[in-house]
Amino acid sequence: MRNRLLLTLASLALVPAMALAAQQPSTDIGDIDFPNSGSPAAQASFLRGVAALHNFWFDEAADEFKNAQEVDPNFALAYWGEAISYNHPLWAEQDIAAARATLRRFGKTRKERMEKTPTERERMYLEALEILYGEGDKLARDKAYEKHMGKMQEKYPEDTEAAVFHALSILGTVRRGEPGYYRQVRAGAIALELFKKYPNHPGAAHFVIHSFDDPTHAPLALEAAEKYALIAPEASHARHMPTHIFVQHGMWDRVAKSNAEAFEASANWVERKNLSIAKKDYHSLEWRAYANAQRGVWGEIKDAIDLVADAANETNDARLRWYNQIMEARYLLVTGKDDGRPLPEADMGAGGRYGNANADMLLALGLGSGKAKNAERTEEAASRMAKYVAMAEEKGNAYQARNYAIMMHELKASAAMARGETDEALSQLAKAVELEDMQDPPSGPANPIKPSHELYGEFLVKAGKYQEAIDVLNVSLQRTPNRTHSLLALARAADKLGDVETASVAYATLRMFLVDADADVPFLAEVRGYGESTDDAGN
Repeated sequence: MRNRLLLTLASLALVPAMALAAQQPSTDIGDIDFPNSGSPAAQASFLRGVAALHNFWFDEAADEFKNAQEVDPNFALAYWGEAISYNHPLWAEQDIAAARATLRRFGKTRKERMEKTPTERERMYLEALEILYGEGDKLARDKAYEKHMGKMQEKYPEDTEAAVFHALSILGTVRRGEPGYYRQVRAGAIALELFKKYPNHPGAAHFVIHSFDDPTHAPLALEAAEKYALIAPEASHARHMPTHIFVQHGMWDRVAKSNAEAFEASANWVERKNLSIAKKDYHSLEWRAYANAQRGVWGEIKDAIDLVADAANETNDARLRWYNQIMEARYLLVTGKDDGRPLPEADMGAGGRYGNANADMLLALGLGSGKAKNAERTEEAASRMAKYVAMAEEKGNAYQARNYAIMMHELKASAAMARGETDEALSQLAKAVELEDMQDPPSGPANPIKPSHELYGEFLVKAGKYQEAIDVLNVSLQRTPNRTHSLLALARAADKLGDVETASVAYATLRMFLVDADADVPFLAEVRGYGESTDDAGN
């Protein structure tokens, strides 16, 4: 186990040296080559629209395709582009009404649309939309669409865009919680081959990242992540997305920097187009706050929370309120505090694509209460979390129910530890890690927001079970690489066992991450002071 950790940490030093292709993109959102039958005057808008699609800049893409339609009202692929912008495959979301309305503007019937499309290849693109926005179950349509794009890639092997959209269509058939990585690897193989040939193509680099967005496969995407950070500087998602791979390598400075750039890019776009501030990329702000939690830059997290809170109050946007609450929950968690606010009631209505921030806040407050030895409040938090488990089970969402069950066991463990019942606390956490081992490793900030392996390791250190703690914390660091509190607990356990090598590497890694940490981070002196007495004695 120790050697595995040392390899993980040693590899961190090699990451920033990744060589990049010398060629630079010719536009601010990547290079696209997409031959088509549209008029020359419509090409600039059309190609920018396709590049925006590959950067998941869907609003910008739709605007560009509409511009192309105005220039050339009979431009079949301009309508295809706008319609495809209403499909967000990785989240299984689509505005089917808007897409169908776009298709009807081009031709009232499928037959009319096909007759107006001048080439067989372009008709295949339009046929793909008839499948994607047809009748029936969304997943069934996604799978049929993927098969169609696969046939198109076979028929037109020289069509780069057919291959890129085929890779994305494969990812669009994946649903959270399903076992194995077969489809992700299929998509990744296509995207990697394209990335080698076309290093400035935004879709190629982007979809390599999405294909390998987990701790095991992330090294395969590191070169693409480094490159994608440069390909499309104007697109906020392109600035943010590389950090999915940086997180999987525990590169906290890179995560913070890239997400700051992503938020700035979105703010510039909002200002340029005079859009609502709700359109800014608060997702990147949230990720930057998560990175700053690991870096000990906690004051900047408070600033970010205040910024989101002001925007949520101004716009009354539910999504921004979610960001505000999840950032507050993580802040309370990392500082180990319970600010005394009422415990949230169990409410599944707060869930959705972005998770359930009420449950995360409940966990953060409950664990903070446990740390303050308030067992009664922590037990109440566990009781409310049990309601989440029951409601998720009633809805048939086994994956989410398991996530809530992990958090419930964490809260029960914290209550038991507050009462001095160490064996019961460890028993509860053993159940939590068993459940979390059944979940996918997170493709971003830790989920649950307090990984059960990390909490188990911390409690094992408190119980004096140092070797057991090291074993559990190594698993934690595999699932969520280089999390500060996992490294800190590991360093303490190794130090207690006299394992100077492991303790030294862990503390040295922490010193690297915490170089800009706030002065009041409680463990900062411990991290910076480790080994000083030994060094002095040696001198």
